[in-house]
Amino acid sequence: MGKILDIIIKIFTVLFVLFLLYCLTIGRDFGKQQINKIVGMYHVNLGDKAFKEHNMQQAINSYQTALELFPGHYEAWLNLGNIYVAYEDYFSATQAYENAIMAKNNYTQARMNLGIITAEKLGDFDGAINQYKAIISSKPRLITIPFVYDNRKSETANKAIAYYNMGKAYSQKAFYIPKENKSEKDELLNKALTAYENAVNIVKNDYNMLYNLALTYHIIGDYRHAGQYYCEAIKTEPMNYEAHYNLGLMLRHLHQDTYAIDELEKAAVLSSSKYQNNSKYIFDILSSVSMSALQKGVSTKITDEDKEKSDSSEENKTNTKEEDDDESENSFIESFRKCNSRDLFKLN
Repeated sequence: MGKILDIIIKIFTVLFVLFLLYCLTIGRDFGKQQINKIVGMYHVNLGDKAFKEHNMQQAINSYQTALELFPGHYEAWLNLGNIYVAYEDYFSATQAYENAIMAKNNYTQARMNLGIITAEKLGDFDGAINQYKAIISSKPRLITIPFVYDNRKSETANKAIAYYNMGKAYSQKAFYIPKENKSEKDELLNKALTAYENAVNIVKNDYNMLYNLALTYHIIGDYRHAGQYYCEAIKTEPMNYEAHYNLGLMLRHLHQDTYAIDELEKAAVLSSSKYQNNSKYIFDILSSVSMSALQKGVSTKITDEDKEKSDSSEENKTNTKEEDDDESENSFIESFRKCNSRDLFKLN
């Protein structure tokens, strides 16, 4: 055993000496490149340490030094871009993310961050959409090691997020189209719908995806689908006031005052603690709808019969009955989860 080990050590020593001779002679450029990578990695580690300690300027200095020596380190470019975003230097952040993508074409995180910055901060919606399309069309290597590593779920989730962000970019672009260009605006909103629907088909119970899908249907005037998805969003996050509020406005527009009051009351209560300005506005609308209902002789309260009907018709009803002593809190949340107007939006 000792002789075999000696032979292995001698072989390794010879190979190492030959490698050094190669690096010092005909492979000088290659050797210099490897040394730069090693030194670059050292500075990347310094940058990572400073980044974790929130010493951003030191992190920038270390990453910049590292990337001068090792420009192919895509994770350093990503972190540098994230720091620039924190400093609101979006043009430098964009350049850093683009460099990360040049170093690794299928770098989902860099493309996602670049898309968000490009759309939200620089107003380049087409550029953002192209990044999201690249994420969706990419075919990353899927690796599954039982009980150790599996990137299938994360890659699927990334595609859902890319679809969702693409929908937002199309919606934002449509917002800036003049009203007289209705066909162009409608085309963009329909593209947003398709993107949101693809996102929802991947991730079934995400509030933001469901809410924005409902809102887009609402904007284009498809109230049946809008109502269905507002109800799904409410079921997912019953204590978020926006879906209640927008559903209430839509029901008011549809002259369903009783149901509108039900949703607007929920929205007013939920917004009262954090969004006082919004809450005041919602209460004003609620007061107006209630006054209109009284003048028409319409009930301002959902009947118990209608509530039971809504409960029995709700598909895939969420069961939140857990081993929890605080039953009153669960009951309170459930009262906001109920979408009493659901039956109005059923397909015949």
